[in-house]
Amino acid sequence: MKKIVIIGGGITGLSAGIFALKKGYSVSIYEKNSFAGGCCSGWIKDGYYIDNCMHWLTGTNHTTNTFKLWKSVGAISETSNLYQSDYFYKSIYNKDEICLYKDLEKTKDEMIKLSAIDKDEIVKFINTVTSMKKFQQEENFTTKIFNKPVSFLKAYFIYRHLSLKDLSDKFKHPLLKKVFTDFLPKDYNALALIYSYATFASGNGKVYTKGSKAFANNILDKYIKMGGFIHFNSELTKINIIDNKVANVVINDSEIAVADEYIYTSDLYTLYNKFLDNELMPKGLNEKFENNTIYSSFHAAYLVDKKINPFSDTVIIEIPKTQFASRIIDRLMIKDYSYLYPDKSKTILQIFIPQNKGDYEYWENLSLSNNDLYEEKKVEFSNLFKTYIEESFPKLKNNLKLLDSWTPITYHNYYNSYYGSYMGFTFRKDSTFKESSFKAKFARNLRVASYWNKITGGLPVSVKMGRDVIKSI
Repeated sequence: MKKIVIIGGGITGLSAGIFALKKGYSVSIYEKNSFAGGCCSGWIKDGYYIDNCMHWLTGTNHTTNTFKLWKSVGAISETSNLYQSDYFYKSIYNKDEICLYKDLEKTKDEMIKLSAIDKDEIVKFINTVTSMKKFQQEENFTTKIFNKPVSFLKAYFIYRHLSLKDLSDKFKHPLLKKVFTDFLPKDYNALALIYSYATFASGNGKVYTKGSKAFANNILDKYIKMGGFIHFNSELTKINIIDNKVANVVINDSEIAVADEYIYTSDLYTLYNKFLDNELMPKGLNEKFENNTIYSSFHAAYLVDKKINPFSDTVIIEIPKTQFASRIIDRLMIKDYSYLYPDKSKTILQIFIPQNKGDYEYWENLSLSNNDLYEEKKVEFSNLFKTYIEESFPKLKNNLKLLDSWTPITYHNYYNSYYGSYMGFTFRKDSTFKESSFKAKFARNLRVASYWNKITGGLPVSVKMGRDVIKSI
């Protein structure tokens, strides 16, 4: 029986393991952490589970191929409990508010009521989301939606070459300008938001009510039941290549793992700069690392009584201009996780602030020069943002308890993530659609399956890569 060694026990690694077992391979996964799932994870603090990943899950409609793919790896099934609120997110500015509802007509009507002068752009936007919604209902998630225009997506060419900032600039009302740059960074391609909203509106973007960690463990359980092996706390420390072939890999500086085929599913910058010669990195990939925006985030989680919780999902509010890490911010995203705690009297609110390379360097310099100060700054900022939330929602005053906070450094430390990124390169209006091959030219039995291979990131891309990398073998 041929053997495959997989480096990394995230969603791609676990999925690849399952599809390899289905093809009759013997499989061993080596994971540096004590848990599986990669970024699709969470942890317990003061008796409450804090979720690190899932805002929505593409592939929750039972008729789609993506749902069938999730089911095939054991992640969810027809009997899984899935949750979806009435709206994707809500933006608040100057006492006005707008929701991106699941009901697209309701969104359109409320936007026009707010700003009749923006009617033409509002109608164009909603019509485009509606077209993408039909695609979601008829097809499933693949990157082909970004590779070529779909016949019924009339406005594709208009939005394909717009950033979210460009889209925002088309509107005159101050709140409508905010709503299009509130959820994703403003340099993202406008199609990223349109696709995400259409996923939600189609019902194909619910969330798993047990959380990201349980979702990943469902896949892990299936992998183990099928006969797969996983080694936790087992970090790759060396790759030995002889005669254009991986001879073995070294784990924790001591254990030697030998296989017929090897699949690397972790960070590609780490692969080429720590384990291999940087000269081996494909030219196009190297250019992307040098020239692209990197996407990470800062989070803080707060405990609150459900009785006084004013949120039902994701809300973005205005805050005083604040120097945070390397930038000045004036908007704050807050997400309610009540669906995770149906039997508890309290729930968790979590803030989410996008971070770039400059922000990462701010946190990195703090952590390396004075780790105590790094920890103090996390708490200091978290408490400042708590104050802003209380000022916007007075009944929360003295009722928010900080549970935990984490930065791009957290993602780097746990996952070796380049600048703490967990979504790969930013999908901008000028991004190319070229994807990197799984095959490594310098080692014929090595496959590389990382989110850096792809145009976009996210869980559906991960499970699809797990399947496709085995096909390539």
